Amino acid sequence: MGTTMDQNVGTVAILEATAEARTLIEDLSRLGEELKIRQERLGELLAPSEAALRARTEYLDKVMREELGRAEQRVLKAGEEVERIARSLNDHMVQMPARLAEADARRWAARERRERWRMVVSLLAMLLGGFLAGQVASYRSGAATNAKTSTVEGETKATKSTPAASRRPATKPNAVPAR
Repeated sequence: MGTTMDQNVGTVAILEATAEARTLIEDLSRLGEELKIRQERLGELLAPSEAALRARTEYLDKVMREELGRAEQRVLKAGEEVERIARSLNDHMVQMPARLAEADARRWAARERRERWRMVVSLLAMLLGGFLAGQVASYRSGAATNAKTSTVEGETKATKSTPAASRRPATKPNAVPAR
């Protein structure tokens, strides 16, 4: 009997342990299901947040790429404009000596024309002045000659042998010609 009892006690202990194990398994199964439900709920809660975060990130990336693309285009256009201005200034600088030489040549030619005209006008003024001086001298000597001729005519009529006085002014032999 002792052995049967020992066997019964062992069987009871095994049955109790099995019952307790079943209870623990059921508890674990229930806890596992609760965890699954919580995980699904968290997944549902996180999924919109993750999707919204992903969408927001993608949108911001897209906007940043567009803005950076526009900024790059503006910088490229500004760079091209600066390059065009630099080429233009370089061309002007290359042409500047030729333009300055051309302007100097035109100024020199205009100056020479003005000098020629001044010389022509000066010569004309001198010729006119000489002509007028001759006329004045001739007029003065003519007036003096007319006065002399009228007095001489009275004498000439008497003698009739005196030649008529010349109309040119008398020049002094010691006089230095004007320059």
